[in-house]
Amino acid sequence: MKQRVIEKAVSGAVLAAFFILAANAPAMAKGPKLLHTESVYQATFTGISFGPVGPGCDASGGGAACLFLDATANVVGQHDAFGKFKGSLTATLNLNPAYFIPSGAHDASGNPTGVCTPEFGTETDTFADGSTLSSNFQGLGCCAGPDCGGTTGPPSVNHDSSVITDGTGRLSGATGGWSWSDSGTGGPLLIHAEGVLQLPHDSSH
Repeated sequence: MKQRVIEKAVSGAVLAAFFILAANAPAMAKGPKLLHTESVYQATFTGISFGPVGPGCDASGGGAACLFLDATANVVGQHDAFGKFKGSLTATLNLNPAYFIPSGAHDASGNPTGVCTPEFGTETDTFADGSTLSSNFQGLGCCAGPDCGGTTGPPSVNHDSSVITDGTGRLSGATGGWSWSDSGTGGPLLIHAEGVLQLPHDSSH
């Protein structure tokens, strides 16, 4: 008798577990909606200023005493899988020599002739249907020449990582980020980005 009671209890538990799994099967089968993303775009600077303004640091011309650079830019590009976009970004570069990293280029005595410097910024992109994607980014801006006079260039390359901070429209609730690099010779920056984006289950793209 006791054995039958135990068997019934075990059978009941197995059936309960089965029904729970069956009820959640659609969600489990769906899994997270992950998208591989890739984009190419161009950033054109709209403003550059230096600081802190004072002896040896001019807001527009810079100078040896400047410890940071603030920049704004407009961007235009193509995103896979969301299509064409336009946007804007802001960036700040830390020009304090205490935080410079040698770029690898050096003179005959081994002294650095180019450096990398930390940078941080924000970007908001708007797609054809009005949906937007906002992100923060952080990385390094580096001299890409044999001698940049101890600066970050030009020529320059940047290596950054971005994290999504907000999305609207069909990108509402988006999370994730991407890594990107760009190159510049004094004009617009040419940028390539690649990453992973997660959307809520009920969204479409």
